[in-house]
Amino acid sequence: GGKVRSRGLDRRVWIKEYSGDEALDLAKAEKKSLARLQSAWLKDYLTQNNNRDLLERMERDGEWIEAAQRRYVDGLTNSPTIKDDENLIKLLETLSSQKAPFPAFLGEMNLSDYYDDDDMDPNEWYKSLGVKPPQPGSIWLVFDYHGISTAASYAVPSLIRQSKLPPKRGPFGGIVRPPSLPPFKERSRYMVRGVLRGMLDAVATAHDADMVHRSIGRNSFVLSSVGQDKREATGPYAVVTARLRVILSDWGFGATVEEAVMKRGLGVRSRSFGIPEVGSYENQVAVDDRIDVAAREFAKAEDLHALGFVFLAMLFTTLAEPATLSAPMPATDDDTWQRLFSEIFEKDMLNFRDYCANEEVWDEVVELLDGEEGAGWEVLGELLLARERLGEWYNSDERQVGEEGGKELASARGLLDHRFFRMKI
Repeated sequence: GGKVRSRGLDRRVWIKEYSGDEALDLAKAEKKSLARLQSAWLKDYLTQNNNRDLLERMERDGEWIEAAQRRYVDGLTNSPTIKDDENLIKLLETLSSQKAPFPAFLGEMNLSDYYDDDDMDPNEWYKSLGVKPPQPGSIWLVFDYHGISTAASYAVPSLIRQSKLPPKRGPFGGIVRPPSLPPFKERSRYMVRGVLRGMLDAVATAHDADMVHRSIGRNSFVLSSVGQDKREATGPYAVVTARLRVILSDWGFGATVEEAVMKRGLGVRSRSFGIPEVGSYENQVAVDDRIDVAAREFAKAEDLHALGFVFLAMLFTTLAEPATLSAPMPATDDDTWQRLFSEIFEKDMLNFRDYCANEEVWDEVVELLDGEEGAGWEVLGELLLARERLGEWYNSDERQVGEEGGKELASARGLLDHRFFRMKI
């Protein structure tokens, strides 16, 4: 902890406990998914920065693995762990300085000593750590610390979040009125270029590593700060994107693209969009790899579709402008958005836009999305309709993604260059 602090890093860690058969399966999947994502990201970063020496020590020589595997035994025998300490700090420095959009998976707590010690007093565990002792057979995974503020907790109008701040008192003990909220333009710029773009970048990073999340929602994203107070990023006065760090967490349902396309559930869903399953007869007799390509893209399109509803939640709650704290707000839960977009407006973005425009509390949000000839609505459409447009591509005459003259499919990486994220706000 002292070494970490001396290098300007946060010595706190984030520990998640998994107990029960289903939770243990999630823990295994989270370890596997994050290890793959972390390794792929680090390898790409070191390659781009020509840091061949570190890459060789990590990957080929096995130096990092050997030191990490010895750590537990070294701790029991009071042997020095200097080498693994340095490796760990180097990892944290790299991920932190580059704002890696995923939690750093640092390892798993070895709880065998606790379980095997008949004299261990559970109260001692609670006194030391402030939490209940481990459940029998549970797994505790350790990550770097980013706070606990998720996009779900941020999806509240700024006026309401401001009202929940603890009151400040002046020199004579009286309550001081809080400062006015930042102008809408500053808050919307933070939302578009910071929060939304950060979320999209996190998904793009995963897809670039051939990983899919498969359970994206408001609680999947941790909104953190580069400072010590991680709650700063979700405060009502947060407008500096340079201090924001967006983390895509909860990888318990994550998988590689290859693993995802082999799951029957994905094939069943893809069929409803006109795309046969990978293991179907159509694919066995196919003369090209169009079904395989479509299945891989469909696994990613499901992430994009889910991200679209997170975007809606962020825009139409956080940026909503209720006249007063008690003013009624339209329903903005995920089920309501799904029903409105898919069933009532039958996935018609123009009609959906008209519905939003009729709510006074969303006037400025609609104006924001209308900018640059409807750039915001265009991004929402690319996300929410990613699966439909992939189905259209599969059933069209286009045979290859991205070929000259061929249809360009939406991708997280490609959408990062959309004019919506570059327009003047």
